[in-house]
Amino acid sequence: MEVISYLFLTHFLADYPFQPGWLVEYKKQSFLGVVLHSAVHLLFATLILFPFWGLWQVWLSVGIIFVTHVAIDQTKVFLEKNSPKQTYFTIYALDQFTHLAVISMVSLTLMRDLIFPSVSAFMQIFSDRTVIHFFLVLVLVTYVYDITVWTYQNTKKPHPYKRNYSGMARNALIVSITFVLYWISR
Repeated sequence: MEVISYLFLTHFLADYPFQPGWLVEYKKQSFLGVVLHSAVHLLFATLILFPFWGLWQVWLSVGIIFVTHVAIDQTKVFLEKNSPKQTYFTIYALDQFTHLAVISMVSLTLMRDLIFPSVSAFMQIFSDRTVIHFFLVLVLVTYVYDITVWTYQNTKKPHPYKRNYSGMARNALIVSITFVLYWISR
């Protein structure tokens, strides 16, 4: 099983739709905010890996992801406080790259040989890579895209963040139609 797609999905869910604005601000004000946000990541990773709770590699991996997420996000907070606003997009991109690199290393070393126990219909759907890829791409083209565009634009001309729900809905519709066509043609 390729755990990397599942962990990428948990990362993007916890970093975007499940990180409300108040938590973003709390992270900037307190280390406890960073720990709370990282605990959301821990919860998502633990839940998504439920078929493997009996394996030590899973708990070690989730622990590594949690600890490094705290360190990476605290570093991002420090850099943003001590850098000009024009560099925020670079800091944002480096933050995301570093998180994904850690997830990749953990997935490819500690969890590369995990196999889903496919006994139920739910597990067959849950272990279908196209289903996980659908949700991963859906989060990427909605929340991740919207916040990334705003972060880039905000370094050029500062303005408050406001979700572009119509753009997100358009992107979600395009991805959904594409995946439905794919599933029909299989």
